[in-house]
Formats: sequence, C-alpha cells, structure tokens
Amino acid sequence: MTRQLRFACAALFSALTLTPQLRAQSRWTVSFGASGASEILHSRLGTAQARLSGSQFGGEALATRGRFAARLRYGQGHVTSDTAARDVVQGEALVGYKARSWLGLWLGPRARTFVAPGLSDRRWLFWSGGVTARGAIFPGYLDSFVEMWQGFSGTLNRPASSASGRGVDLGVEARLPKRRWWVRLAYHIDQGRANDSHRDTVEGLALTVGRGDLISSAALQRSREYPPSSESPCAEGAGRRAQ
Repeated sequence: MTRQLRFACAALFSALTLTPQLRAQSRWTVSFGASGASEILHSRLGTAQARLSGSQFGGEALATRGRFAARLRYGQGHVTSDTAARDVVQGEALVGYKARSWLGLWLGPRARTFVAPGLSDRRWLFWSGGVTARGAIFPGYLDSFVEMWQGFSGTLNRPASSASGRGVDLGVEARLPKRRWWVRLAYHIDQGRANDSHRDTVEGLALTVGRGDLISSAALQRSREYPPSSESPCAEGAGRRAQ
C-alpha cells in the first residue's frame, strides 16, 4: 500500500471519529472479514495484449455509526501466464453515508499495484465516488447488492500520466441465524485506462467470510434497540391525539 493511501486511511478514520453524530445514543459497530478470490487480468499496452490469471487473498474492516461508515480493504496475490508473472497489491479506504436503508454512498481512494520481476512497479491510484444498492431476498438472512464506482481523478505512475477508472461489484450476502457471522459471494470487474493506449481490466469471483454487523443488519439492530421514545415529537403528538 502506498504512503499516500496509508495517510488517507488515517485521515479518514480521524475525520469520522471527530464528526458529530445525528443521534447521541448511536455507537460504533465493527465488522471484519477475510476473503479469497480467483482473478483474471486483461492488460493492453498499445497493440500488445496479455491475459494473466491467479488468486488473491485479503481482508476488510467496516465501522459504522448512525448513518456514517468507514471501510478499509486490502488484498494481495499473484497472476501468471505462459510468458509473464506479476504480483498484485490493492487497497481502498472509503468513507460512506447511508442515504436510505437500501442505498449507500462512498468516497475515497482506491489503488492497485502490479509488480513484475526486473521492472519498476506500475501503480493505478484513483480518487473515487461510488454507490451501493441493496435488496432483501430473505429479510434478515440473505441480501443482494450491487456497487458501482467511478474515479473522478486518477494517475498511473509508469508511464506517468493521468488515468480514468471505474468498476462494478455484485453478489449476495448471507447472515447465519442468531449469529454475527456472515458470508459474501461477489463478482467484480474494474478497469484503469490511460491515454487510450494502456488499459488494465481485472475481473474475479471472491468469497468473503466475516464476523460483525454489516450496514444493513446494523441498522436493523439499532432500530430494535432504540424504538421511538415518549420524548420524541411523534410520540408526543400521538399522546395528545389519544387524550
């Protein structure tokens, strides 16, 4: 992970910690996960093209409080072909806001670095905005989701140039009944492009196992823990109508 990305992680978490919350009774909830993925890299530089495949392993942490969230993901792996091999390191540090019970917004840096023997590292870095939409298949047990992101500013270090990037993740998340364990199966594809002559596209299928509250289940838990009290305007209005 680059120095800039590590600095962004610390800054984003510090900002969230100091942000005033909308509800005084809200508290931080944290979820951790470990993942394994099978990935394919399609790389094009000018007229030269290459296809490499391999695996990647990583971890993630999600912290939520009220409508706010922070998400860290990190992974590394190795992809090969008959004639080439590369190590892959990627990470993201995002802050989020839950606009609706089914809709989340994300903002922050995403980076991916390719390391090839005898060559300098090739790093894509994007400052991105994204959106996540969720739908309940079996409420409380199985959700579907799709997440899309777009880089509004990006760079490629070798050859040095500005870059654009975008990506999509979609899949399902299952939660074990009366347990805090969860499982996610997701397909992802994202692409970095520089000057229409250099393009890296990564697609893969990932399985993640974790423990803790996801955004959707955390909201459900809070709604059960903090029902409307008699001090709220709605409760007061209901009381006056009853009288």
